[in-house]
Amino acid sequence: MKTNAQFRNVKSFFRKLLRELRVFYRLFSKESVFKYLLVIVTLMVVAGIAFMILEYDRVLAANPGKTSLTWFDKIVTVMYWAIVTVSTCGYGDIAPGTNAGRIMVIVLLYLSIAAVSLFTANLSSALTAKKLMERRGIMDPSELNDHFIICGWKTSMAKMLSNIVEHNPELSLGKLVVIANIEPDVIELFKQQYPEYDDIQILRGEHFNETLLRKANVKDAAKVLILADDSTKATATEIDSKTIMAAMTIRALSVTTKITAELLDVKFERYLQSAQVEEIIYTNEYSHALVASSFLKTGLAKVVNEILDINTAAYITTESFPLEYCGMKFGELRSYFRENQNAILIGLVENVGNYLDRKAEAIREAQKTADVSQLIDNLKAAKKMENNLPNINPGDDYPVPLNSLAVVVGKRA
Repeated sequence: MKTNAQFRNVKSFFRKLLRELRVFYRLFSKESVFKYLLVIVTLMVVAGIAFMILEYDRVLAANPGKTSLTWFDKIVTVMYWAIVTVSTCGYGDIAPGTNAGRIMVIVLLYLSIAAVSLFTANLSSALTAKKLMERRGIMDPSELNDHFIICGWKTSMAKMLSNIVEHNPELSLGKLVVIANIEPDVIELFKQQYPEYDDIQILRGEHFNETLLRKANVKDAAKVLILADDSTKATATEIDSKTIMAAMTIRALSVTTKITAELLDVKFERYLQSAQVEEIIYTNEYSHALVASSFLKTGLAKVVNEILDINTAAYITTESFPLEYCGMKFGELRSYFRENQNAILIGLVENVGNYLDRKAEAIREAQKTADVSQLIDNLKAAKKMENNLPNINPGDDYPVPLNSLAVVVGKRA
């Protein structure tokens, strides 16, 4: 486990380094940093060659223990002198001994001062531009893939991100992109108050905007979470409308990206279903149902809080399981989790994965019959197939289907 964690950390470091290099390359190209760096390198090479020609005897004199210098010695000495001189450090341990050499150094110093000054100024400009872009939400994460996108903003965004990270410790913050229509000052204040989230890329704008979603490379994203954005004074209906527009736009751009959406009003559910949103979170319905259930059921609210709170020992989650258990009885799978993970299996999530793939599989399976009436019934059932369908406590004899996840309640060590 420790080796895997170290490997993930190293992999995350190099991924972040590569991303930073790409950003720097684009900015440096724009700010002419590479052009002036090339000028400096050219000055070093030309100066080194001139020094080698004009000061060869001088270099020999500086090494009285040798009758001659190897080419490696010459190259190292010349490189050292050229770098020190062009960078205007000028230690003086190697100095020209001829008038031609001194004139060459005078010209070189004037040129190098100008080149180094221009290089430094453009480098500072590029780095400042990068920081401003980060703080103002105009980064370009288009080269990311298999990343995670959060659409919308919450007033308690830091708390939400904290919960996401705690529940998903393997998640790399460098692969998390937030699209939100918030002011640059809000982004800058957020980055200052929560430096641990500095790696998260924030794109500023409406999260249903197609251009922004393309810029975030939504078609190659692993998953998109659409929040009920409460950063403005919009009504619940307006918030849900933005959520629906975002879901439809994302689905139009990609049929494979998994979408989870938060909905305030359940009456808009069918619009998200038509956009093939895999999971819908009914924020208000959950709270109302919990209040109503706790009215007569003693301790239920505490049970739910215990299971959902990351700081408590108990937890509920979905887990994959060995493929050989598909087709076996639910009771056998229950025994597997009890014996191997000390967890209680309470149900299944069926038809997991891409909605179109699952539906195509269901249709192919429905056609495996010669009975016409049975075929019609099978196709009707396939048409009504629901993605990520929960099946709680199905009974010990229930056959475990393919493309399922186990719903388990466990306890942290």
